[in-house]
Amino acid sequence: MAFDDSLIKDVLAHADIVDIISRFIDVIPKGKAYIALCPFHDDSTPSMQISREKQIFKCFVCGTGGSAIKFVQEYKRISFMEALKEVADLSGYHDERLNFHTKQVEKDPEKENLIKCINDLTTYYEYALRTNEGQEGYQYFIDRGINDELQKTFRLGYAFNDGKATINYLQSKGNSLKSTELIGIATGSSTIYSDKNAGRIIFPLCDVNGQVVGYSARRIKDDGTAKYINSPETKLFHKSSVLYNFHIAKEEAKRVGYVYVLEGFMDVFALAKIGIKSAVATMGTALTNEHKAMLRSLGCEIRFCLDGDNAGQVAQMRIIEDMRGTNIPYTFVDNTNNTKDPDEILMQDGADALKQRLNNLVSPLDFILNFYRDTKALTTMEDRKKLVAYFLPILADVKSRLELDDYLIKLSKITKFDIESIRKLVDETRNKSKEERQSILVNFQPERKEIKKLGLAEREILYHMLRDERAIQFYENKIESFYDSIYRKIADYILEYYENTSSIDLIGLVASIESKENNENNNLIDEISSISLEENHPQVIDEKYLNDILETINVEKEKIHSKHMLETMLANKKDPLEKARILAEYGKRKMNKGGK
Repeated sequence: MAFDDSLIKDVLAHADIVDIISRFIDVIPKGKAYIALCPFHDDSTPSMQISREKQIFKCFVCGTGGSAIKFVQEYKRISFMEALKEVADLSGYHDERLNFHTKQVEKDPEKENLIKCINDLTTYYEYALRTNEGQEGYQYFIDRGINDELQKTFRLGYAFNDGKATINYLQSKGNSLKSTELIGIATGSSTIYSDKNAGRIIFPLCDVNGQVVGYSARRIKDDGTAKYINSPETKLFHKSSVLYNFHIAKEEAKRVGYVYVLEGFMDVFALAKIGIKSAVATMGTALTNEHKAMLRSLGCEIRFCLDGDNAGQVAQMRIIEDMRGTNIPYTFVDNTNNTKDPDEILMQDGADALKQRLNNLVSPLDFILNFYRDTKALTTMEDRKKLVAYFLPILADVKSRLELDDYLIKLSKITKFDIESIRKLVDETRNKSKEERQSILVNFQPERKEIKKLGLAEREILYHMLRDERAIQFYENKIESFYDSIYRKIADYILEYYENTSSIDLIGLVASIESKENNENNNLIDEISSISLEENHPQVIDEKYLNDILETINVEKEKIHSKHMLETMLANKKDPLEKARILAEYGKRKMNKGGK
């Protein structure tokens, strides 16, 4: 939903971020700023900084930052509109425009029509499963061990072969043809419409509150058509924000303290059969930011259970990358080298075998070690050094000496490096600051040195773009685009905001980005908050200063370009002598440039 930037600015102008945050957590004055224990991760020492002058908060451990609205939104896990209204209420600010936004969100006639239509259709599908024609679908469920109770719980159904009759039924219930199209069901010509799920069994897909928003329709027989037909993106259905069975699992997960994340419907049914209700499925999609927010809201341990084949193991490695920095506790069901999914284990080996498998949990660190041990060929010294570099910051955070020794032994076996050499690197990393730790890691990945220097120069320009119109104009006229993708996106937002307002206002810019309610923008807001609070930048700039930074940017970009060109040329050459000649020429050019 779009928001009026002037309303957001007015609300924040009447709000004091220190007072707002103090309503939720303890805030401690420290010099001109304020600090607090960050509520968005397990914080033992105050790592959140709050600036009354800039009306920005920032945690320098988990990275969360933004305006007072962003804090309330994240703390209470509510929408931007709800947080905007709450900040206004807490500040004693009243504005008719807030009531207008509230009314718009509370009632959307078109959405209400779609909800009625999809509810009528779901009931119709459930009814069809109990008819003579639906017996084939009903028998499919029974053969898979899905009894009447489970069918009712998950509202499973069947779509009649006569798809035109389904559309006619919906119209007879007062639903328009347009509504049948907008829920993603009607297909056909301008005069004849039919249900695209015709002849298939139906798995309704629900939002977090249990409202059906879409369907996954499975063929009963192998007739050459697609195995599954899923609802397209609609006003109701957004695949990235749906986890199958979340509406049922959420309360149980909070009660028992864990939730299993599985791959498909049948896996969820398998766990339900053995009494585990706290289970959801991603339905084959990658873990999205919306999914992570939903899982975080449960406040429990997340237990990922994916297939044990190579594809499933690679998918779990991606999950580790996705979960990094989220501070959500999670483990993995150890499925290494076992290709049976939960439904197959239950059907072939019984309930006890499935329960035993589900309780065989490993930490993310153990999973990574096992993954590299079993699936990765570390054939070169560089491969093994990169693996150690990957683990250094992880091992530095391990508190137990016995646990650390166990991991070091495993890492030593995988890399063939002396265990004491790895221990020394870990100790050096543990005793350093975050910045110093990064410099140690650079030694394992020297190709990042040039990019790091370029990033510092681009960050310098970006800092001044957040506070000085001259820097914005300089960027637009002479730089045009940053190499770093995050910096580039922030710069684009600054240019857009500056074009609309003819001024630069930090809190207005941040609020404008927050109002778009795009989860991918959270990283941008966190980065803006961090940059704006830095104190290592000159406060007075001129054209010469900006041009000096521009020269650094251009030089570093040229270095990266030249290196990429070299790598491309070498990749296309097989003759060792030809490769040696190219490397010699490249080295000579570097020396000549250095001499100048």
